[in-house]
Amino acid sequence: MTMQAHVLRNVDRKRVLMKATLINVDGSHDVRVYDLTVSGARIEGKSTIPAGEDVIFKRGGLFVAARVAWSNRTGTGLAFYREVPASELATTFHTVFETV
Repeated sequence: MTMQAHVLRNVDRKRVLMKATLINVDGSHDVRVYDLTVSGARIEGKSTIPAGEDVIFKRGGLFVAARVAWSNRTGTGLAFYREVPASELATTFHTVFETV
């Protein structure tokens, strides 16, 4: 693992299960989001999108340009081109359980 990849993996990662849309040159793709951070996401969909491809990640009113960092049969990792503020990410999902 490169140093940059190691740093990216150490950001506050939210485990989620929600639907989103990925838009690329082939059109739009329905995906499930499993992990979400200010710098990227781990998704899974019916279509495999090759590593290095540019995409738009859309969830509700959130649109983020991203690069496919990796892609294999278990899913796809997105690296956002801009860091999304945590407050902006929070608007894309609802907290189901609060820890006390």
